[in-house]
Amino acid sequence: MTKKTYLGWALALSLFVGSTALVSAQTQNAVGRADSSGTMTTTSTTAEGTLKAGGSTGRDLTISAAKSADHTVLFRALRISGLTEQASGKGPYTVFAPTNEAFSKLPEGALDALLKPAGKQKLVKLLAYHVVKGKFSAEQLQDGQKLKTVTGGTLTVSKQGDAITITDGQGSVATINQADIEATNGMIHSVDTVLMPTGAK
Repeated sequence: MTKKTYLGWALALSLFVGSTALVSAQTQNAVGRADSSGTMTTTSTTAEGTLKAGGSTGRDLTISAAKSADHTVLFRALRISGLTEQASGKGPYTVFAPTNEAFSKLPEGALDALLKPAGKQKLVKLLAYHVVKGKFSAEQLQDGQKLKTVTGGTLTVSKQGDAITITDGQGSVATINQADIEATNGMIHSVDTVLMPTGAK
């Protein structure tokens, strides 16, 4: 796969995270707001900086100025990669978006190395490894299902009741902690572990 293609897919990830943050911002801002008829609307909220499972942005994958407090490291990685100003690729996509806590689990110095100019190519590939073509809701994900990432890698789904985990190419397991954040052309699932392809260090 060409570098240009990687950039397109990694951009899709940045757009999804922006849309996810927008869900959180819209949910929080909706409480106590009067609609156009003057009627007060009330909406249940999540804690500040968290994502709303099952929410919908009602928009396509556009970059939002709002940021999810749980995904600031991911935003930083995308910004350093120079991807946020690129043109959007076509959907639909399913994106597994690592939280700040997920990045903190990486070996000491690993993230810093990726964020340096010399690590840019590896960073882009790593981000793209979290993107799957097609739109898969939590309900559609099946136990034992194999998902092909846009980098050509494989992710394996494990599902026990409402608990869903994703196993990467190195055998590490990520848990979906917020599912089904929906954009008009894709789906986001927040995960607690960075997914690593086979052979990545």
